[in-house]
Amino acid sequence: MQEHDARPIADHLLPMRDGRKLEVREYGDPAGHPALFFHGLIGSHHQASYIDAQARRHGLRIIAPNRPGVGRSDFIARGSALDAIPDVQDLAEALGLGDFSVIGISGGTPYALAALYRLADRVRTATVISGMGPTRLPGGLIGMDRRRRLVLEVGSRSPSLAWRAFAVEAGHFRADPVRVLDRLVATWAPPDRRLFERREVFDLFLLDLHAVFGEGSGATTLAHELSLYRNYGVPLEGLPANTRVVLWQGLGDTIVPPSMAFAMARAIPNCEAHFVPGGHFVALEIADQIIARLMHLLDAPARVAPAVAEERP
Repeated sequence: MQEHDARPIADHLLPMRDGRKLEVREYGDPAGHPALFFHGLIGSHHQASYIDAQARRHGLRIIAPNRPGVGRSDFIARGSALDAIPDVQDLAEALGLGDFSVIGISGGTPYALAALYRLADRVRTATVISGMGPTRLPGGLIGMDRRRRLVLEVGSRSPSLAWRAFAVEAGHFRADPVRVLDRLVATWAPPDRRLFERREVFDLFLLDLHAVFGEGSGATTLAHELSLYRNYGVPLEGLPANTRVVLWQGLGDTIVPPSMAFAMARAIPNCEAHFVPGGHFVALEIADQIIARLMHLLDAPARVAPAVAEERP
């Protein structure tokens, strides 16, 4: 990532059909092709700023909602990511969107794929970065850090246990935010630890943590979100075959391992997978490639193709 002075181009607090409010920030080119950006599990709209400068250069308008319980978005429980589709429809109507693309990063993946599954006639392209697929996908968790795999397996089965663990972490964050993030970064793979030595990257993730634990519903939100990876709701093999899904995966990622991207690429009908050097936060390093590929696909005719695994320097 060469630049990081991202400023949102718009800030909305939109009413949903059930009376809740959804916080939405926009980045990139305000006149560009719209792309809905779905942030990660411990994340917020701030993660869209990872690709802000590149989006501006390529003519892409990034629209990043905070999920329920994050920032100023009101919390609501959901049975699966498919339950978020009314929010996507309300957001698109409020902003006057016609066709759009979707981008899911890490834990935002099920929401991006749910939009593609249910709104196939409106979604032009789908991009998944360090994407968390269904926990039950055969072979998907091979290589995941043992501690995270345990948290995922137990937490997705028992939201009450997950809530207690996240509540403790929320208390620690309120007492000393920097120490909490330091401890978290220490558990990551070397490529991610090196990235977070950069002050602007570290501070950006602090904003994410604040949106979850400071402004948002904290433990309630995270425990609920964790359960949805088991109750994914989106049949990968049922995604529309005429829309390309592009996966980007760091080969050194231990948070969501490359095996998950391999498993997803095998299951999704029209998919290409790019395996690149880097960790879970590889989007910070290859944002230009990601956006350039998305924009290229907007002009390319739709076609069905087998999964492609590419390793790029």
